[in-house]
Amino acid sequence: MAKKRGNLPLEFPDLGVSDKGYSILIKGLPGTGKTSLALELTSHLPNAFFISTRISPDVIINDSPWITDEFPKNRKKPFFVDATGTSSTSSSHYVNLSFETMPEFVQQLFAIGNDFENKVMIIDSWNALISNLTKSQSNHWESAIVQHFRSENSTIIFVMEGDHESTLDWIVDGIVVLSKKSVVSPNGIPRRIRELSFHKMRGIEISNEAYLATLNQGRMKTFDPFKYRFPAIILKSKTIPDSDDDHISSGSLSFDELLGGGFQKGSWNLFEISTTIGDALDIIYYPLLTNHLNNRRPAIMIFREGVTIDSKRQFLDVFTGSEKWIEQTINFERYVPEDTTNRYELPETVEELINLIESSRSKLRSKFGGPFLISLGLDVIENKYGIPSLNKLIAIIVSKARIEGDIVVGWLKEQQNFRGGTTAANSHWKIDLIDRALVLEGVIPATEYYAIESILVKGYIDYLLIPVI
Repeated sequence: MAKKRGNLPLEFPDLGVSDKGYSILIKGLPGTGKTSLALELTSHLPNAFFISTRISPDVIINDSPWITDEFPKNRKKPFFVDATGTSSTSSSHYVNLSFETMPEFVQQLFAIGNDFENKVMIIDSWNALISNLTKSQSNHWESAIVQHFRSENSTIIFVMEGDHESTLDWIVDGIVVLSKKSVVSPNGIPRRIRELSFHKMRGIEISNEAYLATLNQGRMKTFDPFKYRFPAIILKSKTIPDSDDDHISSGSLSFDELLGGGFQKGSWNLFEISTTIGDALDIIYYPLLTNHLNNRRPAIMIFREGVTIDSKRQFLDVFTGSEKWIEQTINFERYVPEDTTNRYELPETVEELINLIESSRSKLRSKFGGPFLISLGLDVIENKYGIPSLNKLIAIIVSKARIEGDIVVGWLKEQQNFRGGTTAANSHWKIDLIDRALVLEGVIPATEYYAIESILVKGYIDYLLIPVI
């Protein structure tokens, strides 16, 4: 199986380097990104030719200027072929094909790149060439072209408008379908989803049939299924300063930008967690907590159900240094195995918990000042004290935070009954999976989906938020 090539999935074969020919059909309705995908493939293949039958290559290059930067350095120009019949002069970027009949086109197609081994031909689009042919004629030429490239150990890629099944589906080795759809979230917010799916890929194991995709910045990019993992070598997190006096950094420059500078001081911020993501929440939780502590600020944490400081300790010890999370935090858990200076077992009543939080706040504020990060596992609070008590705790904690300029963050599981704090939140986010890719969506403020792409090469947890557009 091929390694991931640039922005594209593992399932794409090693085009142009294998010892046998291959044929692929890329299809989808208008606007689904077929040309963008074809260009993405072209940009990574030093022996590829992009044959445009509908749009002048000059227009394509103007609309996708990144292609010149991504152009394979070991390849001489041109790699665009203008088969539109509208250009009268050649360009340094492309060559022209001049033909009036399909036999003439096919003859010239077979002659392109004869000095290349395992060449890759991408025809965008095939519809424009067969529009005047009968079905029988189309079938004849499709079969002839595929057989020719197989015999040459080269690759042919057809790009077709529409999602209907044709005879070509049965002839080619692989079928890639692009689609887009609008969905309405349970909160009534319309959002867009793009998808790249593999209907077949002969000789290739398809590990993920569908991928979430985006055309952000005019490029086709797919997102791999999310895997919960940490860097191979764990290093101390880089400290991100606040953007201004009114905000506190989320620990991610990407999320700070989406938040308008970070979490607003004195704000109540809610994260709703899909039941499918499990510990994937840590990709947002760790940067927030470690950056806050590395900025020499205090934090009070009530851990989510099933989470303890012991399960996070080995990473916090490195990301922040053990002395920071011990000195700068007070942690509340279901059960505490032994008495420690910064760990408390949740008391019997919510009133006792509120008093403990306030006394802890005073103790830490006298030493570290503020602002505080107050992280609340809403599931464990609801399960232990009930919804009325949870509503009471949220009201008191948030009102005090607004006065003091602290940040309150709540982690809510989607199946919880608690909904009292959702309308009062300054920001409300939902974390979910689409095609097994981790995504973030804004409920307050309403946003598009953002794919959460983890970055592990730095030695600590970091991520990018990439809009699904």
